[in-house]
Amino acid sequence: ASSLLGALLAFITPFSPLQASAVAFVACTMGFLGGLVASAIKRDQGVKDWGHLIEGHGGMLDRTDSLVFAAPIFFHLVRYFWTV
Repeated sequence: ASSLLGALLAFITPFSPLQASAVAFVACTMGFLGGLVASAIKRDQGVKDWGHLIEGHGGMLDRTDSLVFAAPIFFHLVRYFWTV
């Protein structure tokens, strides 16, 4: 679904529909893996909840861990393949 949405929204990016689809797929996959990695690290350290700002959600880190993992991957992917 993320690849299809990336291709459909390619007109607002500097990418072709195929490139936008690939970038969306990588970003979505890295976001999923970011959640898994952050959960594994917190479980290993014995930290279940990283705050109580959002009740029942484990804190703000749980809301942003996917983005923290995926954003640098997206940046370097775009910088490596689409920088002149």
